[in-house]
Amino acid sequence: MALIEPASAGINLSTSWGSALAAVFVSLVFYGVSILQTFIYYERYSKDTVILKSLVAFVFVLDTLHTFLISAGVWQYFVVHFGDDTFLMYTHAPLLISITVTSIVSSAVQSFFIYRIWFLTQGRFKWVLPTVLMPFVVAQLVLGIFYTVTTMAFDTSVGAISGPLLTTVGDGLNGVAMTVDITITIALCTLLTMGRTGFHDTDRMLLRLILISVNTGLSSAVFAFLSVISIVVSPNNLLVTAFYYPLCTVYCNTLLASLNARSVAYLRRKLGLMDQRVPRGRFAILERPASNAAWAS
Repeated sequence: MALIEPASAGINLSTSWGSALAAVFVSLVFYGVSILQTFIYYERYSKDTVILKSLVAFVFVLDTLHTFLISAGVWQYFVVHFGDDTFLMYTHAPLLISITVTSIVSSAVQSFFIYRIWFLTQGRFKWVLPTVLMPFVVAQLVLGIFYTVTTMAFDTSVGAISGPLLTTVGDGLNGVAMTVDITITIALCTLLTMGRTGFHDTDRMLLRLILISVNTGLSSAVFAFLSVISIVVSPNNLLVTAFYYPLCTVYCNTLLASLNARSVAYLRRKLGLMDQRVPRGRFAILERPASNAAWAS
């Protein structure tokens, strides 16, 4: 049997489309986790408001679309156009559209967490953080759409994508996402720390929620940070795709993990593992069932 010698034998696929392939593998693993988390959410929190359940459905559908787009894009390169050097030199529609999908998902998830910060904050500073952060969330969405539209309208070659304009836009997109994620994480951890009640079990639960906020919030920030670093270090290849393409599914899991974490406090109370005295104040919602309007709003 004759061996198939691809025309792309002289191209280093490891740092180009090999990175995209690795990103698809990672994204599929995260997508499997998001499927499980979505099932858990709808099974446990059927009494949540229509708005919140619609947000989860919206994010999960877009995550599914994103997973399909990057999988279809890589399938084109490695199966449909296997060995086609010319095809490898361009970035095609599925992968470019996935960038806009990621921007929409990240903006929706960040807006939810900003709303949660607004809800938990009291006093005259209630509107400060949302007022500061929301323009950056909108800018992130605009940059993502601009990147996709500009690339598809003018030049989809890998060389053009590595050019100064789109490199700057990509850096800005990931930099804004990273900054917003870190700020949201710090704000939530600060608010939860301020919510200490004096009850040992409740304070332990607050500590666990702080750890969840750090783990979920910083996970997306780390991927965005690595995307920026990869663009700076290797601007002439597609190494950035290894960190950017999984970002959409990371945001989806961040939202779902935050919502599903509510069951921990409630189950501990039902099992009699927590102090039955309910602390007063806005943080009392941490020990109430998922149907509570404050959580489900």
